Amino acid sequence: MVHRPLTSPRRLAGLLFAVLLLLVGPWATPSAHAAIPVTPYTSLTNQFQNYGNTSGQWSGGDGSESLKLSDGRVLWFFSDTYYGTVDTSGHRRPFQSYFLHNSMVVQNGSSMSTVVGPANANGQRTQLVNAAASGEWLWGADQMQVGGTVYKFYQRIQQAGSGGFGFQVNGVELVAMPVASITDPTTYTKVSIPSPYDCVPGTHCTLWGTALVSDANYTYIYGTEYEKVGGTLNKWLHLARVPKGNFSATWNYWTGGGWSTSASASTRMMNGVAEAFSVTYVGGRYVLLTQGLTGGLAGNMEAYFSSTPTGFTGGNKTVLYMTPETTTDWGNWTYGYRIVPYLTSGNTIVVSYNVNSQYVDSACAEQSNWQANVYRPRFAQMTLPTSAQGGAYIAPTKPPIGGDWTMSPAAYCTDNTVAAPAPKNLTFTAQAGARLKATWTAPTPGAWSYVGHWRDATAGGAWSDLVWFTPDATEWTATGLVPNHTYELQIYSSAWSGAKSAWTSVVSATAYLSTPTGVQASRFDSGTCRVTWNDSQPDVYWQVYEHDVATGGDRNFGPFSSKVAAVGLLTPSHAYQYRIAAINAYGSSSLSTTATCAAF
Repeated sequence: MVHRPLTSPRRLAGLLFAVLLLLVGPWATPSAHAAIPVTPYTSLTNQFQNYGNTSGQWSGGDGSESLKLSDGRVLWFFSDTYYGTVDTSGHRRPFQSYFLHNSMVVQNGSSMSTVVGPANANGQRTQLVNAAASGEWLWGADQMQVGGTVYKFYQRIQQAGSGGFGFQVNGVELVAMPVASITDPTTYTKVSIPSPYDCVPGTHCTLWGTALVSDANYTYIYGTEYEKVGGTLNKWLHLARVPKGNFSATWNYWTGGGWSTSASASTRMMNGVAEAFSVTYVGGRYVLLTQGLTGGLAGNMEAYFSSTPTGFTGGNKTVLYMTPETTTDWGNWTYGYRIVPYLTSGNTIVVSYNVNSQYVDSACAEQSNWQANVYRPRFAQMTLPTSAQGGAYIAPTKPPIGGDWTMSPAAYCTDNTVAAPAPKNLTFTAQAGARLKATWTAPTPGAWSYVGHWRDATAGGAWSDLVWFTPDATEWTATGLVPNHTYELQIYSSAWSGAKSAWTSVVSATAYLSTPTGVQASRFDSGTCRVTWNDSQPDVYWQVYEHDVATGGDRNFGPFSSKVAAVGLLTPSHAYQYRIAAINAYGSSSLSTTATCAAF
Protein backbone atom coordinates (compact mmCIF):
# COMPACT_ATOMS: atom_id res chain seq x y z
CA MET A 1 0.00 0.00 0.00
CA VAL A 2 1.15 3.51 -0.76
CA HIS A 3 0.48 6.12 1.85
CA ARG A 4 -0.55 9.68 1.07
CA PRO A 5 1.44 12.43 2.78
CA LEU A 6 0.57 13.25 6.35
CA THR A 7 2.75 16.34 6.28
CA SER A 8 3.22 19.11 3.75
CA PRO A 9 2.18 17.84 0.29
CA ARG A 10 5.07 19.75 -1.28
CA ARG A 11 7.45 17.11 0.04
CA LEU A 12 5.85 14.30 -1.92
CA ALA A 13 6.97 14.88 -5.52
CA GLY A 14 10.69 14.95 -4.82
CA LEU A 15 10.48 11.98 -2.47
CA LEU A 16 8.57 9.87 -4.95
CA PHE A 17 10.97 10.72 -7.74
CA ALA A 18 13.87 9.62 -5.54
CA VAL A 19 12.07 6.38 -4.71
CA LEU A 20 11.47 5.75 -8.40
CA LEU A 21 15.12 6.21 -9.23
CA LEU A 22 16.07 3.94 -6.35
CA LEU A 23 13.70 1.17 -7.36
CA VAL A 24 13.76 1.49 -11.13
CA GLY A 25 17.24 2.76 -11.82
CA PRO A 26 17.85 3.95 -15.38
CA TRP A 27 14.75 4.33 -17.53
CA ALA A 28 13.60 0.89 -18.68
CA THR A 29 12.95 -0.02 -22.29
CA PRO A 30 9.41 -1.35 -22.93
CA SER A 31 9.32 -5.14 -23.17
CA ALA A 32 8.19 -6.98 -26.27
CA HIS A 33 6.15 -9.32 -24.06
CA ALA A 34 2.51 -9.46 -25.10
CA ALA A 35 0.29 -8.84 -22.11
CA ILE A 36 -2.99 -10.64 -21.51
CA PRO A 37 -5.97 -8.92 -23.23
CA VAL A 38 -7.81 -6.82 -20.66
CA THR A 39 -11.21 -5.11 -20.73
CA PRO A 40 -12.01 -2.24 -18.35
CA TYR A 41 -14.85 -3.24 -16.02
CA THR A 42 -16.50 0.13 -16.37
CA SER A 43 -19.83 -0.52 -14.64
CA LEU A 44 -18.27 -0.88 -11.18
CA THR A 45 -15.62 1.78 -11.82
CA ASN A 46 -18.38 4.22 -12.76
CA GLN A 47 -20.53 3.24 -9.79
CA PHE A 48 -17.74 4.22 -7.40
CA GLN A 49 -17.05 7.41 -9.35
CA ASN A 50 -20.69 8.44 -9.16
CA TYR A 51 -21.00 7.52 -5.49
CA GLY A 52 -17.82 9.40 -4.57
CA ASN A 53 -19.07 12.52 -6.35
CA THR A 54 -22.53 12.53 -4.77
CA SER A 55 -22.52 10.77 -1.40
CA GLY A 56 -21.13 13.62 0.68
CA GLN A 57 -19.35 10.91 2.68
CA TRP A 58 -16.85 8.49 1.07
CA SER A 59 -15.28 10.43 -1.80
CA GLY A 60 -12.25 8.26 -2.48
CA GLY A 61 -9.93 5.68 -1.01
CA ASP A 62 -7.29 3.04 -1.63
CA GLY A 63 -6.71 -0.52 -0.43
CA SER A 64 -10.00 -1.61 -1.98
CA GLU A 65 -11.02 -5.15 -0.92
CA SER A 66 -14.35 -6.87 -1.43
CA LEU A 67 -16.40 -9.49 0.43
CA LYS A 68 -19.83 -10.69 -0.67
CA LEU A 69 -21.92 -11.57 2.36
CA SER A 70 -24.30 -14.51 2.53
CA ASP A 71 -27.22 -12.04 2.46
CA GLY A 72 -26.10 -10.67 -0.93
CA ARG A 73 -24.60 -7.38 0.21
CA VAL A 74 -21.02 -6.62 -0.79
CA LEU A 75 -18.61 -5.04 1.68
CA TRP A 76 -15.92 -2.81 0.21
CA PHE A 77 -13.13 -2.14 2.68
CA PHE A 78 -10.83 0.81 2.10
CA SER A 79 -7.64 1.93 3.78
CA ASP A 80 -6.75 5.64 3.46
CA THR A 81 -10.02 7.43 2.74
CA TYR A 82 -11.23 10.91 1.86
CA TYR A 83 -14.49 11.72 3.68
CA GLY A 84 -16.63 14.72 2.79
CA THR A 85 -18.22 16.55 -0.10
CA VAL A 86 -17.15 16.97 -3.72
CA ASP A 87 -18.36 20.02 -5.63
CA THR A 88 -20.17 19.91 -8.97
CA SER A 89 -16.90 20.39 -10.85
CA GLY A 90 -15.45 17.20 -9.31
CA HIS A 91 -13.14 18.88 -6.82
CA ARG A 92 -12.65 18.46 -3.10
CA ARG A 93 -12.82 21.99 -1.75
CA PRO A 94 -10.51 23.22 0.99
CA PHE A 95 -11.50 21.98 4.44
CA GLN A 96 -14.71 20.31 3.25
CA SER A 97 -13.06 16.90 3.06
CA TYR A 98 -10.81 15.20 5.58
CA PHE A 99 -8.76 12.07 5.85
CA LEU A 100 -9.43 8.74 7.57
CA HIS A 101 -7.16 5.68 7.63
CA ASN A 102 -9.89 3.11 7.01
CA SER A 103 -13.55 2.93 6.05
CA MET A 104 -16.24 0.67 4.56
CA VAL A 105 -18.73 1.08 1.75
CA VAL A 106 -21.71 -1.32 1.72
CA GLN A 107 -23.01 -2.10 -1.76
CA ASN A 108 -26.55 -3.40 -2.08
CA GLY A 109 -27.16 -3.75 -5.79
CA SER A 110 -27.02 -0.29 -7.30
CA SER A 111 -27.06 1.52 -3.93
CA MET A 112 -24.08 2.26 -1.69
CA SER A 113 -23.66 3.57 1.84
CA THR A 114 -20.62 4.61 3.88
CA VAL A 115 -19.72 3.15 7.27
CA VAL A 116 -17.14 4.91 9.44
CA GLY A 117 -16.70 5.61 13.14
CA PRO A 118 -18.61 8.14 15.28
CA ALA A 119 -18.00 11.88 15.22
CA ASN A 120 -15.20 13.36 17.31
CA ALA A 121 -15.29 16.55 19.39
CA ASN A 122 -14.92 18.67 16.24
CA GLY A 123 -17.87 16.99 14.56
CA GLN A 124 -15.71 15.02 12.14
CA ARG A 125 -16.31 11.31 11.65
CA THR A 126 -13.59 8.91 12.77
CA GLN A 127 -12.20 5.86 11.01
CA LEU A 128 -14.04 2.55 10.97
CA VAL A 129 -11.55 0.72 13.23
CA ASN A 130 -8.92 2.19 15.54
CA ALA A 131 -5.62 0.53 16.41
CA ALA A 132 -5.19 -0.90 19.89
CA ALA A 133 -1.88 0.93 20.39
CA SER A 134 -1.68 4.71 20.70
CA GLY A 135 0.13 6.35 17.79
CA GLU A 136 -0.77 3.59 15.32
CA TRP A 137 -3.43 3.33 12.65
CA LEU A 138 -4.80 0.37 10.67
CA TRP A 139 -4.66 -0.43 6.96
CA GLY A 140 -6.72 -3.30 5.63
CA ALA A 141 -5.59 -6.80 4.71
CA ASP A 142 -7.91 -9.71 3.78
CA GLN A 143 -11.20 -10.82 5.30
CA MET A 144 -13.74 -13.67 5.26
CA GLN A 145 -17.20 -14.46 6.60
CA VAL A 146 -17.53 -17.31 9.10
CA GLY A 147 -21.15 -17.92 10.04
CA GLY A 148 -22.54 -14.66 11.37
CA THR A 149 -19.16 -12.92 11.69
CA VAL A 150 -16.76 -11.21 9.31
CA TYR A 151 -13.11 -11.57 10.31
CA LYS A 152 -10.93 -8.77 8.98
CA PHE A 153 -7.13 -8.53 9.21
CA TYR A 154 -5.53 -5.10 9.52
CA GLN A 155 -1.88 -4.02 9.34
CA ARG A 156 -0.63 -1.82 12.18
CA ILE A 157 1.04 1.32 10.84
CA GLN A 158 3.02 4.04 12.58
CA GLN A 159 4.47 7.33 11.37
CA ALA A 160 8.26 7.00 11.20
CA GLY A 161 9.46 9.93 9.13
CA SER A 162 8.25 12.61 6.77
CA GLY A 163 6.90 12.46 3.25
CA GLY A 164 4.70 10.03 1.39
CA PHE A 165 6.54 6.89 2.56
CA GLY A 166 7.45 7.98 6.08
CA PHE A 167 5.78 5.11 7.89
CA GLN A 168 6.57 1.67 9.26
CA VAL A 169 4.52 -1.50 9.71
CA ASN A 170 4.44 -2.93 13.23
CA GLY A 171 2.31 -6.06 12.94
CA VAL A 172 -1.33 -7.05 12.48
CA GLU A 173 -4.68 -7.05 14.28
CA LEU A 174 -7.74 -9.23 13.65
CA VAL A 175 -11.20 -7.68 14.04
CA ALA A 176 -14.49 -9.59 14.39
CA MET A 177 -17.48 -7.81 12.84
CA PRO A 178 -20.98 -9.24 13.44
CA VAL A 179 -22.86 -9.45 10.14
CA ALA A 180 -26.14 -8.47 11.83
CA SER A 181 -24.59 -5.16 12.98
CA ILE A 182 -21.91 -4.72 10.33
CA THR A 183 -22.83 -1.04 9.95
CA ASP A 184 -22.26 -0.39 13.69
CA PRO A 185 -18.51 -0.32 14.46
CA THR A 186 -19.21 -0.17 18.20
CA THR A 187 -20.13 -3.87 18.00
CA TYR A 188 -16.74 -4.92 16.58
CA THR A 189 -14.27 -6.76 18.80
CA LYS A 190 -10.57 -7.62 18.55
CA VAL A 191 -9.51 -11.28 18.29
CA SER A 192 -6.30 -12.49 19.89
CA ILE A 193 -3.88 -14.00 17.34
CA PRO A 194 -0.18 -14.93 17.47
CA SER A 195 2.23 -12.01 17.30
CA PRO A 196 4.55 -11.95 14.27
CA TYR A 197 7.75 -13.86 14.94
CA ASP A 198 10.95 -11.81 15.24
CA CYS A 199 9.30 -8.51 14.30
CA VAL A 200 11.60 -5.47 14.27
CA PRO A 201 9.38 -2.63 13.05
CA GLY A 202 10.87 -0.69 10.16
CA THR A 203 13.41 -3.43 9.43
CA HIS A 204 11.80 -6.85 9.42
CA CYS A 205 8.30 -8.21 10.11
CA THR A 206 5.83 -10.80 8.78
CA LEU A 207 2.37 -9.37 8.13
CA TRP A 208 -0.13 -12.21 8.40
CA GLY A 209 -3.57 -12.05 6.82
CA THR A 210 -2.49 -10.33 3.62
CA ALA A 211 -4.55 -12.97 1.78
CA LEU A 212 -6.92 -15.73 2.91
CA VAL A 213 -8.22 -18.80 1.10
CA SER A 214 -10.07 -21.86 2.40
CA ASP A 215 -10.55 -25.46 1.32
CA ALA A 216 -12.87 -28.02 2.92
CA ASN A 217 -10.81 -28.33 6.11
CA TYR A 218 -8.48 -25.35 6.53
CA THR A 219 -8.21 -21.59 6.14
CA TYR A 220 -4.82 -20.65 4.74
CA ILE A 221 -3.35 -17.38 5.98
CA TYR A 222 -0.77 -15.82 3.69
CA GLY A 223 1.66 -13.22 4.94
CA THR A 224 4.27 -10.83 3.57
CA GLU A 225 7.64 -10.68 5.31
CA TYR A 226 9.41 -7.45 4.51
CA GLU A 227 13.16 -7.30 5.07
CA LYS A 228 15.51 -4.40 4.50
CA VAL A 229 19.08 -5.46 3.76
CA GLY A 230 21.23 -2.45 2.96
CA GLY A 231 19.51 -0.70 0.09
CA THR A 232 17.53 -3.81 -0.90
CA LEU A 233 13.94 -4.45 0.16
CA ASN A 234 12.87 -8.11 0.03
CA LYS A 235 9.24 -9.14 0.34
CA TRP A 236 8.86 -12.85 1.08
CA LEU A 237 5.70 -14.94 0.97
CA HIS A 238 4.80 -17.00 4.07
CA LEU A 239 1.90 -19.32 4.87
CA ALA A 240 0.05 -20.48 8.00
CA ARG A 241 -3.21 -22.36 8.44
CA VAL A 242 -5.95 -22.93 11.01
CA PRO A 243 -9.02 -25.19 11.06
CA LYS A 244 -11.45 -23.64 8.62
CA GLY A 245 -12.60 -20.27 9.93
CA ASN A 246 -11.16 -20.76 13.44
CA PHE A 247 -8.51 -18.05 13.84
CA SER A 248 -8.38 -18.58 17.60
CA ALA A 249 -7.18 -22.16 17.19
CA THR A 250 -3.48 -23.09 17.17
CA TRP A 251 -1.77 -21.73 14.08
CA ASN A 252 0.41 -24.07 12.03
CA TYR A 253 3.16 -22.71 9.78
CA TRP A 254 4.39 -24.06 6.44
CA THR A 255 7.98 -25.23 6.72
CA GLY A 256 8.48 -26.11 3.07
CA GLY A 257 7.84 -29.78 3.67
CA GLY A 258 5.18 -29.89 6.35
CA TRP A 259 3.49 -27.93 9.14
CA SER A 260 4.81 -26.72 12.50
CA THR A 261 3.24 -24.93 15.44
CA SER A 262 6.41 -22.83 15.74
CA ALA A 263 6.26 -19.49 13.91
CA SER A 264 10.05 -19.50 13.69
CA ALA A 265 9.83 -22.57 11.41
CA SER A 266 7.81 -20.67 8.78
CA THR A 267 9.65 -20.85 5.45
CA ARG A 268 10.14 -18.16 2.83
CA MET A 269 8.15 -19.53 -0.09
CA MET A 270 9.09 -16.90 -2.71
CA ASN A 271 10.34 -13.32 -2.99
CA GLY A 272 8.49 -10.56 -4.78
CA VAL A 273 5.01 -10.13 -3.28
CA ALA A 274 3.61 -6.77 -2.27
CA GLU A 275 2.01 -5.90 1.08
CA ALA A 276 -1.32 -6.15 -0.78
CA PHE A 277 -2.13 -9.20 -2.87
CA SER A 278 -4.86 -11.84 -3.17
CA VAL A 279 -4.94 -15.64 -3.35
CA THR A 280 -8.09 -17.07 -4.91
CA TYR A 281 -9.14 -20.54 -6.00
CA VAL A 282 -10.32 -20.03 -9.59
CA GLY A 283 -10.49 -22.30 -12.61
CA GLY A 284 -9.41 -25.35 -10.60
CA ARG A 285 -6.16 -23.83 -9.28
CA TYR A 286 -4.86 -21.31 -6.79
CA VAL A 287 -3.99 -17.89 -8.24
CA LEU A 288 -1.80 -15.38 -6.44
CA LEU A 289 -2.27 -11.87 -7.88
CA THR A 290 0.23 -9.18 -6.88
CA GLN A 291 1.97 -6.03 -7.94
CA GLY A 292 5.39 -6.91 -9.29
CA LEU A 293 8.29 -5.24 -7.52
CA THR A 294 10.24 -4.62 -10.72
CA GLY A 295 9.66 -1.03 -11.80
CA GLY A 296 8.89 0.32 -8.35
CA LEU A 297 5.71 2.38 -8.42
CA ALA A 298 5.15 1.37 -12.05
CA GLY A 299 4.81 -2.30 -11.09
CA ASN A 300 3.06 -4.75 -13.35
CA MET A 301 0.05 -6.87 -12.45
CA GLU A 302 1.43 -10.41 -12.08
CA ALA A 303 -0.14 -13.81 -11.43
CA TYR A 304 1.36 -17.00 -10.03
CA PHE A 305 -0.36 -20.39 -10.29
CA SER A 306 -0.33 -23.44 -8.03
CA SER A 307 -2.32 -26.65 -7.72
CA THR A 308 -2.06 -26.47 -3.91
CA PRO A 309 -2.08 -23.65 -1.34
CA THR A 310 1.57 -24.45 -0.50
CA GLY A 311 2.88 -24.53 -4.06
CA PHE A 312 3.86 -20.90 -4.72
CA THR A 313 7.62 -20.85 -5.30
CA GLY A 314 8.09 -17.97 -7.73
CA GLY A 315 7.65 -20.17 -10.80
CA ASN A 316 4.46 -20.43 -12.90
CA LYS A 317 4.47 -16.66 -13.30
CA THR A 318 2.48 -14.64 -15.84
CA VAL A 319 2.93 -10.91 -16.36
CA LEU A 320 -0.65 -9.82 -16.96
CA TYR A 321 -0.92 -6.10 -17.38
CA MET A 322 0.47 -2.60 -17.08
CA THR A 323 -2.49 -0.46 -16.02
CA PRO A 324 -3.43 2.37 -18.41
CA GLU A 325 -3.24 5.03 -15.70
CA THR A 326 0.46 4.27 -15.34
CA THR A 327 1.20 3.43 -18.96
CA THR A 328 -0.03 6.74 -20.32
CA ASP A 329 1.14 9.03 -17.54
CA TRP A 330 3.76 7.97 -15.05
CA GLY A 331 2.77 10.88 -12.88
CA ASN A 332 0.18 8.40 -11.61
CA TRP A 333 0.77 4.94 -10.22
CA THR A 334 -1.42 1.94 -9.44
CA TYR A 335 -1.18 -0.68 -6.72
CA GLY A 336 -3.12 -3.07 -4.48
CA TYR A 337 -4.08 -5.56 -7.20
CA ARG A 338 -6.68 -8.08 -5.97
CA ILE A 339 -9.11 -10.51 -7.56
CA VAL A 340 -12.78 -9.73 -6.83
CA PRO A 341 -14.09 -13.26 -6.07
CA TYR A 342 -17.82 -12.65 -6.44
CA LEU A 343 -17.34 -11.30 -9.99
CA THR A 344 -15.00 -14.12 -11.04
CA SER A 345 -16.11 -17.17 -13.00
CA GLY A 346 -13.76 -19.93 -14.10
CA ASN A 347 -10.60 -18.37 -15.51
CA THR A 348 -12.34 -15.04 -16.22
CA ILE A 349 -11.50 -12.72 -13.35
CA VAL A 350 -12.31 -9.17 -12.31
CA VAL A 351 -9.49 -7.29 -10.62
CA SER A 352 -9.66 -4.22 -8.39
CA TYR A 353 -6.76 -1.82 -8.11
CA ASN A 354 -6.02 1.63 -6.74
CA VAL A 355 -4.78 4.85 -8.32
CA ASN A 356 -2.64 7.56 -6.76
CA SER A 357 -0.73 10.53 -8.10
CA GLN A 358 2.79 11.87 -7.79
CA TYR A 359 1.65 15.25 -8.95
CA VAL A 360 1.77 18.03 -6.37
CA ASP A 361 1.26 21.74 -6.81
CA SER A 362 4.26 23.00 -4.84
CA ALA A 363 2.26 25.97 -3.58
CA CYS A 364 -0.79 24.05 -2.62
CA ALA A 365 -1.90 20.41 -2.74
CA GLU A 366 -1.73 16.94 -4.25
CA GLN A 367 -3.64 16.20 -7.42
CA SER A 368 -5.23 13.15 -5.75
CA ASN A 369 -6.79 15.45 -3.16
CA TRP A 370 -8.03 18.23 -5.47
CA GLN A 371 -9.22 16.05 -8.37
CA ALA A 372 -11.58 13.67 -6.64
CA ASN A 373 -11.78 11.14 -9.48
CA VAL A 374 -8.09 10.17 -9.17
CA TYR A 375 -7.95 8.48 -5.76
CA ARG A 376 -10.62 5.86 -6.37
CA PRO A 377 -10.67 2.15 -7.26
CA ARG A 378 -10.62 0.90 -10.85
CA PHE A 379 -11.71 -2.48 -12.13
CA ALA A 380 -10.60 -4.63 -15.06
CA GLN A 381 -11.66 -7.99 -16.47
CA MET A 382 -9.41 -10.57 -18.10
CA THR A 383 -9.19 -14.29 -18.84
CA LEU A 384 -6.21 -16.02 -17.28
CA PRO A 385 -4.17 -18.32 -19.49
CA THR A 386 -4.52 -22.05 -18.83
CA SER A 387 -0.78 -22.28 -18.19
CA ALA A 388 1.89 -19.84 -17.03
CA GLN A 389 3.11 -17.47 -19.74
CA GLY A 390 6.12 -15.93 -18.03
CA GLY A 391 6.87 -12.49 -19.42
CA ALA A 392 9.28 -9.66 -18.76
CA TYR A 393 8.58 -6.30 -17.17
CA ILE A 394 6.20 -4.12 -19.18
CA ALA A 395 7.51 -0.58 -18.83
CA PRO A 396 5.43 2.60 -19.03
CA THR A 397 5.51 4.54 -22.28
CA LYS A 398 6.49 7.81 -20.62
CA PRO A 399 9.44 8.71 -18.36
CA PRO A 400 8.94 9.94 -14.80
CA ILE A 401 7.58 13.44 -14.41
CA GLY A 402 10.11 16.22 -14.16
CA GLY A 403 8.16 19.08 -12.66
CA ASP A 404 5.18 20.24 -10.65
CA TRP A 405 1.56 19.95 -11.54
CA THR A 406 -0.43 23.20 -11.33
CA MET A 407 -3.77 23.12 -9.65
CA SER A 408 -6.62 25.05 -11.22
CA PRO A 409 -7.93 27.47 -10.14
CA ALA A 410 -4.66 28.83 -8.83
CA ALA A 411 -6.49 31.21 -6.51
CA TYR A 412 -6.59 28.49 -3.85
CA CYS A 413 -2.80 28.16 -3.83
CA THR A 414 -1.74 31.26 -1.94
CA ASP A 415 1.93 31.30 -0.86
CA ASN A 416 2.08 29.62 2.54
CA THR A 417 5.33 31.32 3.54
CA VAL A 418 3.56 34.64 4.22
CA ALA A 419 0.51 35.49 6.28
CA ALA A 420 -2.82 35.58 4.49
CA PRO A 421 -4.97 38.73 4.61
CA ALA A 422 -7.56 38.74 7.37
CA PRO A 423 -11.33 38.83 6.87
CA LYS A 424 -12.88 42.31 7.09
CA ASN A 425 -15.98 43.79 8.70
CA LEU A 426 -16.81 40.87 10.99
CA THR A 427 -20.22 41.30 12.67
CA PHE A 428 -22.20 39.12 15.07
CA THR A 429 -25.96 39.78 15.15
CA ALA A 430 -28.65 38.24 17.35
CA GLN A 431 -31.71 36.79 15.62
CA ALA A 432 -34.98 35.38 16.94
CA GLY A 433 -34.88 31.72 17.90
CA ALA A 434 -31.65 32.06 19.93
CA ARG A 435 -29.57 32.35 16.77
CA LEU A 436 -26.49 34.45 16.19
CA LYS A 437 -25.44 35.29 12.63
CA ALA A 438 -21.86 36.18 11.75
CA THR A 439 -21.06 38.03 8.52
CA TRP A 440 -17.77 39.24 7.08
CA THR A 441 -16.13 40.50 3.92
CA ALA A 442 -13.64 38.23 2.15
CA PRO A 443 -10.06 39.44 1.74
CA THR A 444 -8.79 39.88 -1.80
CA PRO A 445 -7.19 38.64 -3.95
CA GLY A 446 -7.43 34.87 -3.62
CA ALA A 447 -10.03 32.30 -2.63
CA TRP A 448 -10.49 31.55 1.04
CA SER A 449 -11.92 29.31 3.65
CA TYR A 450 -12.40 30.43 7.23
CA VAL A 451 -11.68 29.05 10.67
CA GLY A 452 -13.13 30.30 13.93
CA HIS A 453 -13.51 29.85 17.61
CA TRP A 454 -16.15 31.13 20.00
CA ARG A 455 -17.27 30.93 23.59
CA ASP A 456 -20.19 31.50 25.95
CA ALA A 457 -18.88 34.57 27.75
CA THR A 458 -21.81 34.73 30.19
CA ALA A 459 -21.04 31.21 31.41
CA GLY A 460 -17.30 31.92 31.46
CA GLY A 461 -16.79 29.17 28.87
CA ALA A 462 -13.47 28.36 27.24
CA TRP A 463 -12.86 29.09 23.59
CA SER A 464 -14.05 26.24 21.39
CA ASP A 465 -12.89 25.56 17.83
CA LEU A 466 -15.49 25.74 15.09
CA VAL A 467 -15.85 23.34 12.19
CA TRP A 468 -14.33 24.77 9.00
CA PHE A 469 -16.62 27.29 7.34
CA THR A 470 -17.73 26.56 3.79
CA PRO A 471 -15.16 27.76 1.22
CA ASP A 472 -15.90 31.23 -0.15
CA ALA A 473 -18.56 31.78 2.52
CA THR A 474 -19.13 35.21 4.03
CA GLU A 475 -21.58 34.23 6.75
CA TRP A 476 -22.24 31.60 9.41
CA THR A 477 -25.18 31.11 11.79
CA ALA A 478 -25.05 29.51 15.24
CA THR A 479 -28.33 27.94 16.41
CA GLY A 480 -29.82 26.46 19.56
CA LEU A 481 -28.04 28.82 21.96
CA VAL A 482 -28.75 29.72 25.59
CA PRO A 483 -31.20 32.66 25.76
CA ASN A 484 -29.83 35.82 27.37
CA HIS A 485 -26.23 34.56 27.17
CA THR A 486 -23.57 36.63 25.41
CA TYR A 487 -21.27 34.83 22.97
CA GLU A 488 -17.91 35.97 21.59
CA LEU A 489 -16.44 35.08 18.18
CA GLN A 490 -13.19 35.42 16.22
CA ILE A 491 -12.26 34.07 12.80
CA TYR A 492 -9.29 33.97 10.45
CA SER A 493 -8.93 33.27 6.74
CA SER A 494 -7.01 30.28 5.44
CA ALA A 495 -5.89 29.04 2.03
CA TRP A 496 -5.52 25.38 1.11
CA SER A 497 -1.78 25.92 0.97
CA GLY A 498 -1.82 26.44 4.72
CA ALA A 499 -1.45 30.23 4.63
CA LYS A 500 -3.32 31.78 7.58
CA SER A 501 -4.24 35.30 8.55
CA ALA A 502 -4.23 36.90 11.97
CA TRP A 503 -7.38 36.57 14.07
CA THR A 504 -10.00 39.27 13.67
CA SER A 505 -10.99 41.34 16.68
CA VAL A 506 -13.48 39.70 19.03
CA VAL A 507 -17.16 40.43 18.30
CA SER A 508 -20.07 39.58 20.59
CA ALA A 509 -23.85 39.28 20.64
CA THR A 510 -26.52 38.14 23.08
CA ALA A 511 -28.90 35.34 22.12
CA TYR A 512 -32.61 35.76 22.75
CA LEU A 513 -35.99 34.13 22.21
CA SER A 514 -38.81 36.38 20.99
CA THR A 515 -42.01 36.54 23.01
CA PRO A 516 -45.06 35.02 21.31
CA THR A 517 -47.80 37.48 20.31
CA GLY A 518 -51.48 37.48 19.42
CA VAL A 519 -52.58 35.11 22.18
CA GLN A 520 -56.27 34.22 22.04
CA ALA A 521 -58.36 31.94 24.26
CA SER A 522 -61.93 30.70 23.69
CA ARG A 523 -64.08 28.32 25.75
CA PHE A 524 -64.77 25.16 23.77
CA ASP A 525 -67.05 23.69 26.43
CA SER A 526 -67.31 23.76 30.21
CA GLY A 527 -64.19 21.62 30.61
CA THR A 528 -61.99 22.78 27.70
CA CYS A 529 -60.35 25.97 26.41
CA ARG A 530 -58.68 26.45 23.03
CA VAL A 531 -55.58 28.69 23.08
CA THR A 532 -53.76 29.99 19.96
CA TRP A 533 -50.83 32.35 19.43
CA ASN A 534 -48.44 33.72 16.79
CA ASP A 535 -44.69 33.06 16.60
CA SER A 536 -42.55 32.73 13.45
CA GLN A 537 -39.13 32.17 15.00
CA PRO A 538 -37.29 28.89 14.27
CA ASP A 539 -35.91 26.21 16.59
CA VAL A 540 -38.49 26.63 19.38
CA TYR A 541 -41.38 24.93 21.12
CA TRP A 542 -44.00 26.59 23.33
CA GLN A 543 -45.08 26.35 26.94
CA VAL A 544 -48.62 27.30 28.02
CA TYR A 545 -49.12 28.87 31.48
CA GLU A 546 -52.64 28.79 33.03
CA HIS A 547 -54.08 30.80 35.95
CA ASP A 548 -57.46 29.94 37.54
CA VAL A 549 -58.97 33.36 38.30
CA ALA A 550 -61.39 31.99 40.90
CA THR A 551 -58.95 29.95 42.99
CA GLY A 552 -55.58 31.49 42.09
CA GLY A 553 -54.28 28.06 41.06
CA ASP A 554 -51.64 27.76 38.35
CA ARG A 555 -50.74 25.00 35.88
CA ASN A 556 -48.47 24.81 32.84
CA PHE A 557 -48.57 22.56 29.79
CA GLY A 558 -46.14 21.66 27.05
CA PRO A 559 -43.96 21.73 25.23
CA PHE A 560 -46.16 22.15 22.14
CA SER A 561 -44.76 21.89 18.63
CA SER A 562 -47.68 23.75 17.03
CA LYS A 563 -49.19 27.13 17.93
CA VAL A 564 -52.45 25.82 19.32
CA ALA A 565 -53.35 24.02 22.54
CA ALA A 566 -56.58 22.47 23.79
CA VAL A 567 -56.45 22.72 27.59
CA GLY A 568 -58.82 20.41 29.43
CA LEU A 569 -60.00 19.49 32.95
CA LEU A 570 -61.32 23.00 33.57
CA THR A 571 -63.79 23.73 36.36
CA PRO A 572 -67.18 24.83 35.06
CA SER A 573 -68.06 28.47 35.84
CA HIS A 574 -64.38 29.36 36.43
CA ALA A 575 -62.56 31.86 34.20
CA TYR A 576 -58.96 31.12 33.20
CA GLN A 577 -56.05 33.26 32.00
CA TYR A 578 -53.33 32.05 29.60
CA ARG A 579 -49.85 33.26 28.71
CA ILE A 580 -47.30 31.67 26.33
CA ALA A 581 -43.48 31.41 26.35
CA ALA A 582 -41.19 30.24 23.55
CA ILE A 583 -38.65 27.67 24.81
CA ASN A 584 -35.62 25.71 23.61
CA ALA A 585 -33.42 23.18 25.38
CA TYR A 586 -31.64 25.91 27.36
CA GLY A 587 -34.24 28.47 28.40
CA SER A 588 -37.33 30.46 27.56
CA SER A 589 -38.58 33.82 26.39
CA SER A 590 -40.50 36.21 28.59
CA LEU A 591 -44.22 35.49 29.00
CA SER A 592 -46.70 36.87 26.49
CA THR A 593 -49.61 39.14 27.25
CA THR A 594 -52.64 37.50 28.87
CA ALA A 595 -55.69 36.09 27.09
CA THR A 596 -58.78 35.20 29.15
CA CYS A 597 -61.01 32.19 28.66
CA ALA A 598 -64.41 33.25 30.05
CA ALA A 599 -66.38 31.27 32.59
CA PHE A 600 -68.80 28.72 31.07
